[in-house]
Amino acid sequence: MSSLHWRNNSLIHRFDKLADETETSMFFQPMTEQLSVLEMEFLHSLEPDQRALFREWQDKELTLGYMKKEWIYVRGVQDGIQILSQLYSE
Repeated sequence: MSSLHWRNNSLIHRFDKLADETETSMFFQPMTEQLSVLEMEFLHSLEPDQRALFREWQDKELTLGYMKKEWIYVRGVQDGIQILSQLYSE
């Protein structure tokens, strides 16, 4: 396995671990609860077929958001590695 592939897998694993930690963090709990209440109110106001469409849209939006955050994280780490290698090569 190449070092680049290993590094990318390590970064993705770290990102996933941090993302999981945000799901259980007490820091985000109040906002998570507020969003849950609003979501339930919203879903109960929709017809069943509208609920399914909303859920599909929500899944796609969340996936895109995670993909963007992962991309930013990986790019940030790559930038950090490049900066460090330039500092140590001088």
